[in-house]
Amino acid sequence: MATVRFEPAGVEVAGVTPGTRLVDVTDDHPATEVPYSCRSASCGTCRVRVIAGAEALSPPDEDEQDVLEIFGNEPGVRLCCQVRLERDTERVVLRLV
Repeated sequence: MATVRFEPAGVEVAGVTPGTRLVDVTDDHPATEVPYSCRSASCGTCRVRVIAGAEALSPPDEDEQDVLEIFGNEPGVRLCCQVRLERDTERVVLRLV
């Protein structure tokens, strides 16, 4: 399990289990304030910078990489709609871009 913190909202969600899509976490906790438009790796609205815990997250697939490339492919930036917690870690911290 992991605690996932969303900045700048300051919302922490404890008990996130491996296999969970982070978009589902934000659906259950709207105070995270992560914006979405497409939810399918085509718009880039939900870009977040991974501050901590990147090693526990799924790698970006080709669709996500294509969208991130449009926005400059900054290191550590992911689409929240595509990220899945893959393994237990103490903490994941994400900041809206």
